[in-house]
Amino acid sequence: MENEFNNYCCYYYRLKQQLLEQDAIFKNLLDNALPYKRQTKISQLDAVIACNRAIQKAKADAEKTHAMLKEVESTIVMIMEYFDISPYTWLTGEITDELEFQVCMDDKKRILIGKTKDIKPPNNPNIITIHPQLYETVRRFW
Repeated sequence: MENEFNNYCCYYYRLKQQLLEQDAIFKNLLDNALPYKRQTKISQLDAVIACNRAIQKAKADAEKTHAMLKEVESTIVMIMEYFDISPYTWLTGEITDELEFQVCMDDKKRILIGKTKDIKPPNNPNIITIHPQLYETVRRFW
């Protein structure tokens, strides 16, 4: 498989960003949750139920992403151990035409990753670029 390790690291970076967004959504929903205060109107109770369902869905989405993140993390750790890469050895990778990142494993076998710089794609009208967000949307659809 071509660029296998870079692809795992890119996927990990995207999952990490997605989890941060999902956690923010969950926290916002939780902070603004409609409380049950002995309302007697069914429409008010329906609003509380809808709010609670949205919170449960946001939590489930974040937990699913976290599980995927842990799975990819274990694969990255396995690859780093295979090559006997020492903890805190920073490796540089790239998400094509988007950003450059660095990744390392700490002494507790957790992955640390962060963006180091943005990469501006070439401005060529003869090149069609499929953006990763669009690819993910299409992939989920199928």
